[in-house]
Amino acid sequence: MTDKPHIHHLDDVSWETRPGRTDGVRWKLLIDGDRMPSHGISLGVLQFPPGTVLKPHHHGPQEVYWIREGNGILLIDGEKQTVGPNSIIYIPENCTHGIENIGKTPLTLMWVFPTDTWGEVEYLFD
Repeated sequence: MTDKPHIHHLDDVSWETRPGRTDGVRWKLLIDGDRMPSHGISLGVLQFPPGTVLKPHHHGPQEVYWIREGNGILLIDGEKQTVGPNSIIYIPENCTHGIENIGKTPLTLMWVFPTDTWGEVEYLFD
């Protein structure tokens, strides 16, 4: 696929979820080589309803979280930390991490991987 500049608005991208998933977790793939002419970086938005947990896991690529709204407890490298709007988290390669929404509103975060697509990332749950 040939790289071309691409501009779109967050509201123009549909929310997705896994078939059969009932916990309300959903995401948008914003930059992804499977969806547009791009490579070397993938970006998405992930949203968790109150009380939802992304279980501890790790993966080969490093990752960045940007908490956009809501409040959570981040488990990273064996330690728990409170996070909220505009918390920026760097997650090194193979570092165990997970997050729980402890607020009364959705926890929304943006994630970035140095991969062509999100689908390349193999989540290994601990």
